[in-house]
Amino acid sequence: MDEPVEFPPGWFDDRQTFMGLSVAGVGDWRETALTVMRSCPVLRSVNREGMESSLAEVSRENALDLSKIIAFGSLLRGPLPSLVDADEQRDSLLAQLLGQLGSDARFWTNHGGAEDGQESGFLSSSFYVNALAETTIDLCLIGVSPKAVLVLWRFEDD
Repeated sequence: MDEPVEFPPGWFDDRQTFMGLSVAGVGDWRETALTVMRSCPVLRSVNREGMESSLAEVSRENALDLSKIIAFGSLLRGPLPSLVDADEQRDSLLAQLLGQLGSDARFWTNHGGAEDGQESGFLSSSFYVNALAETTIDLCLIGVSPKAVLVLWRFEDD
């Protein structure tokens, strides 16, 4: 696997986010993702059935937008307006993180726009999610490739 991406202080605040990257397991990717999540107490309640019923596939471009919300947004107040604007450092580092999965990666999320077949607009100020963790609201992005599984998660209580 590539060298880990180093993020500046303040990115992926561990009080409200989780980031885990693991070598792909030999079984189903969901099992690997669940194993990765077990290291985060907030995510221990997530189960395979919930993932199967609540996750929808998204494009790499939408995965990049979702990673911005997870790293910097607020699920209760919506994404920061600045997330829509280009930021070379932020966008480059997050693309590098997703790039660790390789070009054949696929991405899943519990963002309601994905369930609705939405092709863009994941940074809009209003959206819904299919909550999976035992928090008031949570948003996940799971990236999967033959070589690795990436789990990004944001969770907030109101």
